[in-house]
Amino acid sequence: MPANKIKKLTLNNFKSLVDTEIDLSKNTFLIGLNGSGKTTILQAIDFLSAIAGGDVESWLESRGWRKQELTYFGSSKKLIEFKIDFEISGIDYRWEFTFNRDLLRNTSEKLYKEKDLLAEVFEGHYRISRQAKIKIGFNYNGSIVSVLKDEVLGKEIINIRRFFKHIKSAELLSPILMKKKARHAEGDIGLGGEKLSAFIDELPSAKKERLLEELKRFFPKVETIKTKSLKGGWKELSLNESFDGKRLSIESRHLSDGILRIIAILAQLQNSESVLLFDEIEDGVNQELVNLLVDVIISSPHQTVVATHSPLLLNYLDDKVAEKSVLFVYRTPTGETKTINFYKVIKDKLSDAELQIMGLGEWMQSIDLLSLTEALQNMGE
Repeated sequence: MPANKIKKLTLNNFKSLVDTEIDLSKNTFLIGLNGSGKTTILQAIDFLSAIAGGDVESWLESRGWRKQELTYFGSSKKLIEFKIDFEISGIDYRWEFTFNRDLLRNTSEKLYKEKDLLAEVFEGHYRISRQAKIKIGFNYNGSIVSVLKDEVLGKEIINIRRFFKHIKSAELLSPILMKKKARHAEGDIGLGGEKLSAFIDELPSAKKERLLEELKRFFPKVETIKTKSLKGGWKELSLNESFDGKRLSIESRHLSDGILRIIAILAQLQNSESVLLFDEIEDGVNQELVNLLVDVIISSPHQTVVATHSPLLLNYLDDKVAEKSVLFVYRTPTGETKTINFYKVIKDKLSDAELQIMGLGEWMQSIDLLSLTEALQNMGE
């Protein structure tokens, strides 16, 4: 289990997430119909990195969003409420805040260590621990912890900030973008993988070696993964493969979509331990390699959240992992996104024999997800 992880999210008014609670495992897999809100959940978690880093404007720009699009569609309410229960080094914390989409910052905020208040923002003031309140006389994005000096915050809050800032999303991986050259990565492959070549170029030698070792598990013919510096500081990615004693160098623009997706995921796993977000990791990947990819993700020290449409992927999950880690995502009749543990839903719909002999992916195939959505809507779950 990772030492640092998000345990539970409670959200209100972030896109379709209205009064929504989401319990997260070490590895969480989101399934559901198209448009149910799986990607919205990934976006909400990634939004925490922008809040902690005070970089909300850049976050919106990278996605091509307007600030009005952060809130529930059709709602005039401009406040978004978050409650995050999380754990760092075995200690439980809670971060609560109300984010104003027009001001692009938290107008109220509380950070707890168990029951002790570590920091808060209220009525135009902030307070760290038990110190006297201080009037906020400056503008900022996101959280107050993104702008205060380290000596004011202290090591504990700095570690919390670092944890949330290191959340990384690769929900929009695009082969076209991954094939391109890049200049700088700054610890991130980018939403679409557009910084992949620069990210690998900037990896320390030890992490490059680990990346190559992992890649060889998928493609034994690979000998090296390289980056080349071009004019203007651009970096270009290539692989060297050996066939019958002959070395073949293949530049990224000629690599297959599936190989690039696997490289991007393996590269993202080289990040510092935090939360990693992926969408449909199975796209373009041979089914023989999906099993290995799932194993690599689950065995990594990271907490991961993966949205998927693949029953095959779910079949590769260990039963104990599957029972607690797969969430079914659906929309209510009013369009709000909700989640429910998939195993708890289906265990009453299948016989004991079916539960024992079928994998979770087969359970998913045996149930009409549209009918399941309608049943949950009718139950008011």
